[in-house]
Amino acid sequence: MKIGLALGAGAARGWAHIGIIEALEEMGVQIDVVAGCSIGAYVGSAYASGHLAELKKWACSLDEWQILTLLGVGINTGGIASGKRVFEKLVDEFSVPNFAQMQKPFAVTATDMHTGREVVFKEGEIGESIRASCAIPGLFAPVQYQGRWLIDGAVVNPVPVNLCRELGADVVIAVNLAADFRPEMIEKFRVEHTESQRKTDEFLAQNTSLLRSWFSPDKSKEQDSPPGIMSVMSSALDIMQARVTRSRLAGDPPHILIEPHLRNVGILEFNRAEELIQNGREAVERLSEQIDYQLSYVR
Repeated sequence: MKIGLALGAGAARGWAHIGIIEALEEMGVQIDVVAGCSIGAYVGSAYASGHLAELKKWACSLDEWQILTLLGVGINTGGIASGKRVFEKLVDEFSVPNFAQMQKPFAVTATDMHTGREVVFKEGEIGESIRASCAIPGLFAPVQYQGRWLIDGAVVNPVPVNLCRELGADVVIAVNLAADFRPEMIEKFRVEHTESQRKTDEFLAQNTSLLRSWFSPDKSKEQDSPPGIMSVMSSALDIMQARVTRSRLAGDPPHILIEPHLRNVGILEFNRAEELIQNGREAVERLSEQIDYQLSYVR
C-alpha cells in the first residue's frame, strides 16, 4: 500500500508542513509519494529530496530583515516581490535539481494564467516548476514556461490530492492550510483575521518608504479607512483558496485531512517558523487516533 502526502498552499503558513511531516514520521507513517502546491511544493521538494532537516534549520533562523532581503522588490516584473533568492536557495541547498533524482516520487501543480488550466510538473528540472507553483498573483511574477505564463497552483488546485493518486498512492493524507479562512471561520474570528492582514501590510511596508506609501493604510485617516492593497489582495486570496479547496476536496476527498489552526498568521510571516512547525505537530497529535485507525483500516 502506497501512502501519498498532498501539501497545500498557504505562503508562510506552509512552515506548518514541516511539523506535520515530522509528526507523521514519528508515528511510523511511511510516506511513499508527495505532491505540493505553492509553499507545499517548496517544502515538498525539500522533503522528497531528503533535505527537510536542512530546510527546517534555515526556516527557523529567519528574521524579518532576512525575509525582506530574500523577497526583494519586483515592481516591474509582474509582482511586488522578485523572490529570486528564495528559489535559488531551494535549488542550491534544499532540493535535488531534477524530479528524477528525488528520493520519493514528487509532483507540483501550477496554473496557466490565460486559460485557467492546471499545469502539472512530474519530470524535468525542479527550479522553474517550484517558482511557477509559488507565483502568488500580485506578489510574485508569473513564470514563462514553454510559451505559457504560469501562476500559483492554488488558483485551481490548492491541495493536490489528485496528483498523489496520479503518482500511484492508494491512501492520501492531505494538508489544508486554508481551513481557518473559510467565510464562516473569518466571520467567527474576525479580529484575528483582521490582525493577520494588518501585519502583512506593515511587514511589506518595511521594505522602502515607497512601498509604505503604496501598501500601508493611511494612518492619518479615520479608523475605518480602507485597508492597504496587500491586505486586500491577501484576504481575497485566502477566501478564494478556501472556497476552491473545499470544492476540490469534496469532489476528490483524501482519506485523512489535516487542518492546522493558522488564522493569526499573515502570509509573509516566514519568521514564525518554530511556532508554525509546532502548530503542524499539534494538528497531527489531535488526529493521531483517527490516522492510526484509517491506516489500519485500509491496510
